[in-house]
Amino acid sequence: FRSESPPDAERARQLVSEVLAVAGELELEPVDRAARELLATAALGGASQARTTRTFLFTDIVASTELIGAIGDAAWVDLRAWHDRALRAQFAAHGGQEIDHAGDGFFVAFPDPRSAIAAAAAIQRSLEAHRREHGFAPAVRIGIHAAEAAETATGFVGRGVHEAARIAAIAGGGEIIASRSTAEAAGMLDDVKVSAPRAVPLKGIAEPVEVATLDWRQGTPRA
Repeated sequence: FRSESPPDAERARQLVSEVLAVAGELELEPVDRAARELLATAALGGASQARTTRTFLFTDIVASTELIGAIGDAAWVDLRAWHDRALRAQFAAHGGQEIDHAGDGFFVAFPDPRSAIAAAAAIQRSLEAHRREHGFAPAVRIGIHAAEAAETATGFVGRGVHEAARIAAIAGGGEIIASRSTAEAAGMLDDVKVSAPRAVPLKGIAEPVEVATLDWRQGTPRA
C-alpha cells in the first residue's frame, strides 16, 4: 500500500485484512472474495485500472458441509486435494488462469468463452468417469460468464465477476450454467449442447439475467 494514504484508509485496509483472515479460517468463500477485491482496489490507490474482457468461471462442491460430516475430516482433506488436482489439470489444459481458490471452489479466468466451456465440460466428464470407475466423485457446479472487468494486481474485479459467481450459485451438482451470450459460444463445440435460454434473478443484480444450461453429456466421457 502507498505510504501517503490517509489514516482512515490505512485503518480500513487493516480491518479488511482482518476480515480476510477470518474468512479464510472459516472457509467463507463469498466474504473472502469480497475482501480480496477491496484490498486489490485499495492497493491501486485510486489509480486508473486496466479493463479487459475475459470469460470467468466459478466452481463449487455442492453440499460440502454434509459431505464432510459423512466422510470425516481426514477423508475430506484427501478428497479436496484430489478434487483440486483434477480441476487444475483441466484449467491448465484449456488455458485458464487461476485467480482465487477459497474453500472448495475456484475462480478462473479464460481468454474466451470457447476455452472456458471446453474446460467446464472436461471437468464434469472427468468427474463422471471417476464415479463410474471408482464409485464416487464430488458433485461440482460450474458457472461461466464472459464480461469486461477491471484487471488489478491480484486478479479481476467488477460487475461481470459478480455475475459469474451468482450464475454459478444457481447451478446444481453436475451442472454447467452460462449467461446466454456466453452459452452461444458452445455452438462451436460439437459435443456440448445448449438448453433454451431463461431469465433468472441473481442475488445483488438489479435485472434478471438470461442463462442457459450446457449439456456436457453429449460428448464421449473421458477420465
